[in-house]
Amino acid sequence: MDNKERIARKIAFDIEDGVFINFGHGIPFSVPQYIAQDKKVLVENEAGIVSFGVGKPAPKGVYDYLDVSNSFVSELPTGAYLLDSVNSFAMIRGGHVDITVLGAMQVDEHASIANWKVPGKPASGIGGAMDLCAGCKEVWAAMESTTKDGDPKLVKDCSYPLTAKGKVTRVYTEFGLVLVNPEDGFRLIEIFTDYTQEDIRELVGAEIKIDDGLRQFDPAILEP
Repeated sequence: MDNKERIARKIAFDIEDGVFINFGHGIPFSVPQYIAQDKKVLVENEAGIVSFGVGKPAPKGVYDYLDVSNSFVSELPTGAYLLDSVNSFAMIRGGHVDITVLGAMQVDEHASIANWKVPGKPASGIGGAMDLCAGCKEVWAAMESTTKDGDPKLVKDCSYPLTAKGKVTRVYTEFGLVLVNPEDGFRLIEIFTDYTQEDIRELVGAEIKIDDGLRQFDPAILEP
C-alpha cells in the first residue's frame, strides 16, 4: 500500500454513518471505493449527483453518469440527480454538506489551505474548492506530508495562493491525523505505528503539538 492509498483508506475508515460528504480531486476521489458497504454515507458531487457508486462502468450506451473527474459512476437506490450545478452548489453554499475532503498543496497552522495554483505555473482557476471550503461544515485535507523535493506541506504560513483562510479542521497524511485550528495550530492526535514523534517533527514545517491522549493506529488494519 503506498502513501496515497493509506491516506484514502484511513479517511474511509474514519467516516461515520449518516454523513453528507463531498470528495475533491486527487487522493480524496479514491476514498469512496474504500468506504465499508454497511456505512450509510451520502456522497455529493458538484456535477449534480447525490449518492452514487464509484469505480463501476456506466451502463452500455449511457454517458450521463460521470463525476467531476470525468470518471464513470453508477446509480444507487438512494441516488438523486440535481440536474445542474446550480442546485448542487446551492446545497454546498447553503451549508447542507457536512464534510468536504480536499487534496492540498499546503495547509498552514492558521488552518488555511492552498490547493489550486503553484506560483509560476498555469492554472485553470480556483474552481469549486472555494465554495466547498466556505459552505461545508468541516474541511478535511488529504495529502502526503512533503513534496517530491522533500519540502513540507504542513507549514507555518502558506506560500501558495490560498483557497480559503482558517477553514481546515483535519489533515490526513501518511503519518497520521492532525487537527488544526487558527487559535491552536497543528495538534497530532493519531499516529501510525510505523512513525515516531521525532519523524513527524522532521516532516512538518511548523510547530506541531502532541495531544495528551495521542492514539496509536496500526496501518495493518487498513490492508485489503
